[in-house]
Amino acid sequence: MNDVYDFIHNLNINNKTVIAAISGGPDSILLLNILLSLREKLNIKIVVAHVNHNIRKESNFEAKKLKEYCKKNDIIFEYKLIDKYPNNKFSEENARKIRYIFFDEIVKKYNSNILFTAHHGDDLVETVLMRITRGSSFKGYAGFNRITTDRGYIIARPLVFLTKDEIKNYLDREDCWYAIDKSNESDLYTRNRFRKYIIPLLKNENKNLNKKILEFNEKLLLINNYIENITKDQYESIVFNNIINVEKFNKLDKVIKIYILEMYLKNIYKEKIDRITYKHINIIIKKLLLSNNSIFDLPCYKKAIIEYNNFKVIDNKTIKNYEYIFHNSVLLPNGKKIYIDNSTNMTSNFVTHLNSSEVKLPFHVRNRKNGDFMHVKNMLGTKKVNDIFTNSKVPKELRDTYPIVTDDSGEIIWIPGIKKSHLDRKKEEKYDIILKYD
Repeated sequence: MNDVYDFIHNLNINNKTVIAAISGGPDSILLLNILLSLREKLNIKIVVAHVNHNIRKESNFEAKKLKEYCKKNDIIFEYKLIDKYPNNKFSEENARKIRYIFFDEIVKKYNSNILFTAHHGDDLVETVLMRITRGSSFKGYAGFNRITTDRGYIIARPLVFLTKDEIKNYLDREDCWYAIDKSNESDLYTRNRFRKYIIPLLKNENKNLNKKILEFNEKLLLINNYIENITKDQYESIVFNNIINVEKFNKLDKVIKIYILEMYLKNIYKEKIDRITYKHINIIIKKLLLSNNSIFDLPCYKKAIIEYNNFKVIDNKTIKNYEYIFHNSVLLPNGKKIYIDNSTNMTSNFVTHLNSSEVKLPFHVRNRKNGDFMHVKNMLGTKKVNDIFTNSKVPKELRDTYPIVTDDSGEIIWIPGIKKSHLDRKKEEKYDIILKYD
């Protein structure tokens, strides 16, 4: 706990208003208690920012309980109820965006320059392991910083020195109330599976796993900051008006090339930068080395163009026609992928089970054509693809480029995420190919 207090003291928040993102869970309640214990000594004003995600029946009670706690301790309580999510569908990404827009507002309202969040050591371990598994940028593999300033104010994470068990044990000893989010036990979420099954095994190998990951995090961030500083100098001499000078770029070390491309593409993709993988970066580097005039597709309807010693990435929402011959996987213009996954247990329209003896290989993936029709599973006769899109409420601007899977004879066997054909086989039937779309 000494590391936590030292961290907060080094922030120099004396005589300031601080905003604390408090959910009501054990991590955030400990954070609030720590700030309370320092309030008089540091002469700080505490503002609690609480977001009710409105997806659990207990959330209203927890918000009420937290409000009472704040009133009892003379803490300002700011509340946000999320009554609607984009497309009426909850996602962690959308919830995070809404939360941080609210935090931005509260920081500005109280003329503060610091937001405390309750990310702890286990959160860091989970984040690092998940990113290693999924793939990320060099900086991304580090997890998250103890302090960030990219929103125009300080975001501080003092609990990163503590494990979840240490936090709970402390609160239980002090008999402190905290809420328990039962969804954290669900195996539906990747983070929960890491938390429940993978991290305990690693901690059996090394009980100081959290400290080791924290050291790993700090080393990567130090190296990353050093390379970023070098890259910024190079970037200004190579990128002008969002165009990369190919000749100058090709003379650089590959590490600097990677960083320049990550910076360049982040300016283009913004919040969708996670659609760009190390594979895409390598493809661009190889094509730039050839220095031939060429055009190729990137995720999210972007087109990369190399011409006359210049490289640029532009929006390409006017893409109309494409067709790929499918073998094991296909990366689509919308940034998604169709691939063989014979181990999946999914049964939704995002997968289809096929018998290779009933189709003509190879598969093709293309956009729609005039007159397309499909033998829809569990329906008599055929149905026009255009009518399927209309009934499925596919936005008009996406219909011309939406992927359609056919066999080599041209028969439509699947509209990923929307409809399966009569060739889709049930789990108890015979099939030897499972195609997945995500």
